[in-house]
Amino acid sequence: MSSSKKLTLKRLLIYLVLAFVPFYIIIPAMWSYFGEPVFICEDAVVAVYCFGVFGMMIPSFAHLITRLVTKEGFKNSFLGAYFKGKMGYWTASVIVPIGYSAVIAVLVWELYMDGVSFSDAFGNIGLQSAGILLIQIAYSVICFFPAFGEEWGWRGYMMPKLMELMPKPLAVLVGGVLWGLWHAPLTVAGHNFGVDYPGYPFVGIGMMCLMCTALNAFLTLLTERTKSVYPAAFTHALNNNINMTIWFLLFGSETAVEKLNGVTKFSLFLPMICVTAVGGIICFALLMKKEKPESAELDKAA
Repeated sequence: MSSSKKLTLKRLLIYLVLAFVPFYIIIPAMWSYFGEPVFICEDAVVAVYCFGVFGMMIPSFAHLITRLVTKEGFKNSFLGAYFKGKMGYWTASVIVPIGYSAVIAVLVWELYMDGVSFSDAFGNIGLQSAGILLIQIAYSVICFFPAFGEEWGWRGYMMPKLMELMPKPLAVLVGGVLWGLWHAPLTVAGHNFGVDYPGYPFVGIGMMCLMCTALNAFLTLLTERTKSVYPAAFTHALNNNINMTIWFLLFGSETAVEKLNGVTKFSLFLPMICVTAVGGIICFALLMKKEKPESAELDKAA
């Protein structure tokens, strides 16, 4: 291994330690304090919300500290905003997460709402519901800041370092698994899946790694093509804020919402993974294509 790759590996390991350790300490400490998995504990709602906002900022803190400690500087930090020839990616960062959440909602209807017609399931489509959806999208601007906290770490630092150390296809897979394992303490504590599914918690951790790998392909594609972390942060914010449940709450009938409430978190996650996996495969293929020549100029400016 060359000296430059050794330095890259050192910086990556420092970053990963700084990004992983807080979650692996704080979540078990919260569990011990509240006496049960914190994401299913009603008394822990406020603490979980506050930690969620702070926790999403940890990767950016790790990124910042790593650059300062290793005296790396801030060249190629993906903090610029470049639009020329890249508007398609900026637009996709908003349209794609909204679109696939709608597709997931339709899949949930198909899989779990036997006896409920499509028109009955989504019978509240109107100006008022559409207006609330726009407000929900606008609220995602607030969610952008913690989403940026993750993206500047994972896509703005981890992924470029991994791609220096290994072929891009392997980097995307390894980066997705690492991102999924970062979520492992939350998964064990009931986030996303709860704690009452077969194979808890290992199946949940595996599914989270799969989900993160698929999303990593799209988020890395956005970041690499635009040379900016902001599109990935927009997607991340919308992914967290405009989920499948929102479509049912805004446009679904009372019957559909009742049916939805009867489905376990784990079961709801299955169609989500299927849709995300298909998107991940498409983005993975796009990532393997060579960039246009002007991208080299953006690399120098980023």
